[in-house]
Amino acid sequence: MHWRITLEAVDPIGDGYRKEFMIEKNLDGLADGKLGCSIEDGKAIMKEVQKIIVERQLDLWVRYCRVCPTCKGMLPIKDYNHRKILTVFGEIPVRFPRLMVCQKCNPACCFTFSPAADICKDRATPELLELSAKLGAKFSYREASDLLATFLPDQSARTFTTLRNRTLAIGKRIEEAERQQRWFENLNYPDRMQLELALAGDPASEFVFNVDTAHIPLIKRYGGRTFEAVVGHCGRGGRGDPPGHVFAFEGTHPKKLKVTAALALKGQGHADRGEITVISDGAECLKRLAGMLPQPVAHILDWFHISMKVQPLAQLAATVPKGIVRL
Repeated sequence: MHWRITLEAVDPIGDGYRKEFMIEKNLDGLADGKLGCSIEDGKAIMKEVQKIIVERQLDLWVRYCRVCPTCKGMLPIKDYNHRKILTVFGEIPVRFPRLMVCQKCNPACCFTFSPAADICKDRATPELLELSAKLGAKFSYREASDLLATFLPDQSARTFTTLRNRTLAIGKRIEEAERQQRWFENLNYPDRMQLELALAGDPASEFVFNVDTAHIPLIKRYGGRTFEAVVGHCGRGGRGDPPGHVFAFEGTHPKKLKVTAALALKGQGHADRGEITVISDGAECLKRLAGMLPQPVAHILDWFHISMKVQPLAQLAATVPKGIVRL
């Protein structure tokens, strides 16, 4: 039994568009309960429908972009590129042109551009990225990949690393978006006039910041430049707590330091209560961090840098002859 599926579209430009494809269903499996379309049939149908729709959408978009906005002429085509776009209903190979700028309106310009290059910059649709990140956050990456491969076409269960990379990339984008939002917010924390009562076993009793700066020198062999980086860790003060938030960024800008510290506190569950301790080497840029965080904040020097100050005295004392009277 052959089934002919026909797709008809009415384009905004008024052209009729019609595509047909065939699927085959036999009657051999009816006695075993194989009635209607199976999951594999549905995946094959949706992949073909997706391919037809994507190709037509790109064709209309290229037609629209070929019209010069000044003289209303048609932009010349230099060559064609090929790309594969990943969608929820399969991997769609597309062919799109590179256009040259209008030589009548811009005779001195000879550069080219691709009107379809800005569509799906990740080579995947946002819907597929969102679905991958949502499943990757709820299940293990391998289980989420198997689930996608079961119901969606061209989603191989063996490429669970791709789903992991998608999930991590979406997480970085969300974190960067929140960072940009907090960059322009006024992060003024209200001063608390009285301290909270210290309760035994309170999970929000203490937050600890370990912050240090590192000077990255210039390596002439590999190029680059000299710069300073801030590396830190924010966690709970109790023993046995899960590892905290690790952060690092270039430069020592106070605004960037404040925004990063605010995101680290939020990641640890800070809710405007609890005492904060900042442990650093005493650098001037890190001393200001104590005043940027919600109060009360205690700033102390770490033992490593204290020992670095004491170590030269210990070495000097070791070289003093035993016969010399010590005052």
